[in-house]
Amino acid sequence: MKITGKVVSGLGEGKFFLSMEHYRNEIKKKLGYEVFPGTLNIETLQSFDGKKLAPVRIEGYTKDSKKFGGATCYRAKIKNIECAIIAPDLTRHGKSTIEIIAQNHLRTELNLNDNDEITIEAK
Repeated sequence: MKITGKVVSGLGEGKFFLSMEHYRNEIKKKLGYEVFPGTLNIETLQSFDGKKLAPVRIEGYTKDSKKFGGATCYRAKIKNIECAIIAPDLTRHGKSTIEIIAQNHLRTELNLNDNDEITIEAK
């Protein structure tokens, strides 16, 4: 499945959550790589639902009586770079915004700026 959209700035929350040890360990265990602490946000023309893809579940957890939600990931590729679409259980983004995680900072690695068009190949 190919998804095309434009790069947009995020809310900064991806960095916060992807810096947490629990999420870093879950992603490494389930996707097989250390994740860069941040997401690449893509505004698409269509909503993403992932129904035809194999989901990878990232479990939430509780710390000091505070609950942190889980997320569902879908393996993907941008050009030759392995990555994943991450769909948090709780998000402030609309249905047309998807978040991408990877080992490296994708904006730097792919020389991306806001409004650049990009295609993600979800597997």
